[in-house]
Amino acid sequence: MTETLPWTPPARRRPEQQSPGHTDGPHAVLVLPHSQHLQDEIARIAVAAGIELRTADTIAGALAHSPDVLLVDAHALERGGRTLGAFRGTETICVGFEAEEPWQQSARYGVEGVAVLPQAGPWLAEHLARRNSPTGRILGVAGTFGGAGGSTLACLLAREAADSGQQVLLAESGSSGGGLEYRLGAVEASGLRWQDLAGVEGTVNPIQLAAALPEAGGFAVLGHASGEPAPEGVEEEVQPAVLQAARAAFGLTVLDLGTCPPHHSRVLEQCDVLLAVVGGRTPCLLAAKSWWNGHGPGAPPTSAVVRGPLPEGMDEVRVASLLGMDLAGYLPWTRAVASASDGGRLLDARRRRLRRAVGRILAAAGPAAGREP
Repeated sequence: MTETLPWTPPARRRPEQQSPGHTDGPHAVLVLPHSQHLQDEIARIAVAAGIELRTADTIAGALAHSPDVLLVDAHALERGGRTLGAFRGTETICVGFEAEEPWQQSARYGVEGVAVLPQAGPWLAEHLARRNSPTGRILGVAGTFGGAGGSTLACLLAREAADSGQQVLLAESGSSGGGLEYRLGAVEASGLRWQDLAGVEGTVNPIQLAAALPEAGGFAVLGHASGEPAPEGVEEEVQPAVLQAARAAFGLTVLDLGTCPPHHSRVLEQCDVLLAVVGGRTPCLLAAKSWWNGHGPGAPPTSAVVRGPLPEGMDEVRVASLLGMDLAGYLPWTRAVASASDGGRLLDARRRRLRRAVGRILAAAGPAAGREP
């Protein structure tokens, strides 16, 4: 893993948050710095990263280009840092030499990252190059009541996507430990778990991450070690950075979010699409409704996966309608699948009806089922 200056990935920018008239902008825009030496150094880094670098006189002028990354120095922040408040979807990095103390203005205006040059030059070049690489998608799966079957669905979606030829990571979030690996029969598989990544700071190398993970069923797995407590701070500090690396290493990351992930979860913010597993009985509907109503407009696009069996007079279309969600599909309950999951043999469950249902749900997830075009 590559340890660098502390850095926290921003939430994925939703389409509805983009400014009117947004088009695919340049990879990076640099607000002309106070120092010509600094401008030359950043231009050299951009060449090393193989990205397009434009310049602008002001922060407002730079943001008009809708860049992937905004580069500013401390002087630019001092002149126009307040402008950033309306553009929180744009990743901003304050650059400068140590004598300029760029971290002070960064903290004042809430800038996500700081690159102190020349020490951070290699990190900045790597980060900009990675942003220019094709990125995979993150599909979140959340249960809305205890025993909803979210983890089972996440495993089945990962297997279905891997069988179709995609590079897939199945990752476990939340604070519960070991359930994902046990279902897959991968408890003894060698490789990294979240406990091993607890001390990582900054960015994570995607190639090293992919090579270090255990595998099951033709896809990579990243879970909590069975029987061990989840490390403190992993969900807020480490998991977002690891998921950013997963985008560069895998075409699809299926993220098991556990039951009713909180709307302020930083891991939930990284999801491009969310599937909520819901039931048709009244207590299950009320639990799902309560959780869903707590999410604001910043939530990822969410669809319902209705889990059977359903009570008499109820079908999946009506369940989704009562919750005000789009319907991604119906997941039938079978004793064989439940038994296979409880026995750590979920990958052995290959009933034709189940495979068809999971395939339809994966297709309904839309762009999250593959790479961005």
